[in-house]
Amino acid sequence: MTHLSQLELSMYVDGALAEGERLEAQQHLESCPQCQAAYAALLQESRVLQTTIREDISYDFEIPQFKRPVSLSSFAMANIATGLVIWLVQFLWKTLFGELVMNTAAKITSIYMPNAYAIANATLLFLLKEGTVMFDAYKTYVLACVVTITLLGIAFMWRRSRATLSLCLIVGATGLMGTPTSAVALDLRQSEGVITVSASETVNDTLLVAAETVRVEGTITGDLIVFGQNISVVGNIGGNLIAFGESINVQGAVGGSIIAGGRTFTMDDAIVDNNLWIGGELITLDATSTIGQNAVIATRRLAMDGTVGLDLYAFGESIEVRGSVGQDFNSFANQTRLLGDAAIAGDLNWHSSNPDGLQRDATSIVSGAIEADTLPDALAPENKYLTAQFYLWEAAKLISAFIVGLAILWLVPALKTLSLGSAGESFKSAGIGLVAIICMPIAGVLSAITLIGLPFSFAIFIAWLVALYLASIVIAMIIGDLLLGEKNHQNLSLLAGLTVVAVAVNVPLIGAIFGSVFTILGFGLLVRFTIRTLSVD
Repeated sequence: MTHLSQLELSMYVDGALAEGERLEAQQHLESCPQCQAAYAALLQESRVLQTTIREDISYDFEIPQFKRPVSLSSFAMANIATGLVIWLVQFLWKTLFGELVMNTAAKITSIYMPNAYAIANATLLFLLKEGTVMFDAYKTYVLACVVTITLLGIAFMWRRSRATLSLCLIVGATGLMGTPTSAVALDLRQSEGVITVSASETVNDTLLVAAETVRVEGTITGDLIVFGQNISVVGNIGGNLIAFGESINVQGAVGGSIIAGGRTFTMDDAIVDNNLWIGGELITLDATSTIGQNAVIATRRLAMDGTVGLDLYAFGESIEVRGSVGQDFNSFANQTRLLGDAAIAGDLNWHSSNPDGLQRDATSIVSGAIEADTLPDALAPENKYLTAQFYLWEAAKLISAFIVGLAILWLVPALKTLSLGSAGESFKSAGIGLVAIICMPIAGVLSAITLIGLPFSFAIFIAWLVALYLASIVIAMIIGDLLLGEKNHQNLSLLAGLTVVAVAVNVPLIGAIFGSVFTILGFGLLVRFTIRTLSVD
């Protein structure tokens, strides 16, 4: 008769045998006194050990039990499953990120977006075309509301008299019908296509033109104000020229000054009696162009072959001068070149981060002094944490936030009841806050498109900005309550919470993350509080 081994008896005591082996061992124990005695001894030993360990050690501890060794097939299946999981993760990563996300990003970046000049021109064209009608209608709408409310109040006070009510209605209707329309005090021309002022035409007034393409060949005795994509001024302007567009070309004479902004600006045989103020990407002044007084130019690249009567101030990446400057030339550029027969009657003040940025031809002339202000290529950023200004500014922000928080708690005491709640509630508040932060500005823009919605648009933007500022203060209230544990010391809790928030948002590298989380979560809590309050009311 084969008895149970010591290992089999120990596994039987610990319940580690398989179901079939356990039944066989149980049947054997029922008929074998020797194995029964060994089983009883092992069982008693196990109980004594467990009791002793629990009494001697302050924490629960269980005796390790026998585990069946892993079979070769189970080990192989585990490795295969692990390999499949790793392959699946890599496949999903490549598919979702490499294909879906990156392809989507590539599609988004390939979408045509108009430049700033096109957007500004389109906006100005719309306002010039519809702005007068819009604001006139808005004025009439406001006046109608005021008159209606006044008349309804009078009628309510004297509701017993039908004659009074009829008189109010007649006066209101007459007043609304008699509202004068706005008069236009200048020559306004607008179109979605092309506007041309012919060479034989003379405008004895200020002319305001807005179109996609504008060509002025005639004479304007007053000022010329132009908005468009392609602007060409060939005729003579008695006053000032104000032009904003994508491409601007001036060939005529301007009796006043030029104020212009565009992607490209060119002057061909043009004469400006006063000053020139230009901003754009590429600016060109040919050799026959003349500026009577000063010129201030901000651009990426300037090619100045003409004449400036007084001072020239140039800001840009590359400045090339072949013409003459009557007084001083002040250059703030990476590359400054005096080419050909360039002549500076005064001083050359050159400011650049490139020590080799000033280049002069041998034939160029600088009558005055050359003063170079060369800056290093890269200035090491100052550590803000080592400056007293940083801490003074943070203290000022903390004090102002504390004062605002006290005022809000005094005005709206119910805010003291706000809390993050459970993890699910916190995520819900964060989701609502994120959606509200994104959607409120969009709603404000959409409201501004309609006439009546302009006041609502203004109110939405103001509420959005106020909520963004109050979001961190609300989170500071909650953090302060969690730190101090009591809401009886609300002022101290608020101060403590604001301190924690101020420190968290200024932690290097991750401070921006903390700030975003606080803003989103606080915004969501404010939105939920507002909805709950309005629903109760």
